[in-house]
Amino acid sequence: MKQRMSGACLLAAVLAAPPSAVAGDDHPGLTAADQAYSSGDYAVAAALYRRDAELGVVAAQVNLAFLFLDGQGVTQDPAQAASWFSRAAEQGNSEAQQNLGVLYRDGRGVAVDGVESAKWFRLAGASADAASVESGLSPDQKAEVARRVADWQARAGSPPRH
Repeated sequence: MKQRMSGACLLAAVLAAPPSAVAGDDHPGLTAADQAYSSGDYAVAAALYRRDAELGVVAAQVNLAFLFLDGQGVTQDPAQAASWFSRAAEQGNSEAQQNLGVLYRDGRGVAVDGVESAKWFRLAGASADAASVESGLSPDQKAEVARRVADWQARAGSPPRH
């Protein structure tokens, strides 16, 4: 089954994300960027998410990636989406890791790369997606996936996920 990444996913992520700045009394859990997104002002949301994303705020990186993927408030650019998902994925965000796995699997914004796709799916805990991608890999490629996952986990200091 193919995942569909969309603004609906972004809104769900926005509402679940801890706020970095309170935007108003009527929505105390939303940042100014979240409120701009919720009101459909995608260009303002993109600018505010970019500001926070460049400071390393993972939720902003993920949300900005979705805006680039969907072309909301910015020119649609899957390569930029992949770049922002990658930044958040490297910080351990499982949603970004899974979406990066999709991009590598489908060749959106990055070259198709089954090994890299399976790595990100494994790190995200998306074992069914990882297994699906790995079913088309050679034994050497599967070993490379395991090596990349272990290397990433060693750098991140996280326990192995199978």
